[in-house]
Amino acid sequence: MLAACGSTKNGDGSWIENDITESQLSSLQSEYDAGHRAGLNDPVQVSREFISSLQGIEVDESGESVIEERSDHTQLAVFPLTNGKSIELELAHPGDGEKGILYVKRYRIVTK
Repeated sequence: MLAACGSTKNGDGSWIENDITESQLSSLQSEYDAGHRAGLNDPVQVSREFISSLQGIEVDESGESVIEERSDHTQLAVFPLTNGKSIELELAHPGDGEKGILYVKRYRIVTK
């Protein structure tokens, strides 16, 4: 499970860093390399698992979600929420590299 470690109480749309440690990322990468947790390289699955760990946040299943590949080897995932806002998640590889599992580096709640 890629749990959220920050607070979602920011109302200004500023980014909230996910406080996952290098040790935790290394452990998840080892699990993935051993053939477990195959979804850790799927941006949709990583995003959805992270969102489900946030209290009081629900994805609007009737809305359109977007995963955008960025030039800095990160991905931006955007999911509409049932409260009319959206959640944006920045996905990265450990060590901000080009390979390995994906994890949520930071996220924010924004008004559409």
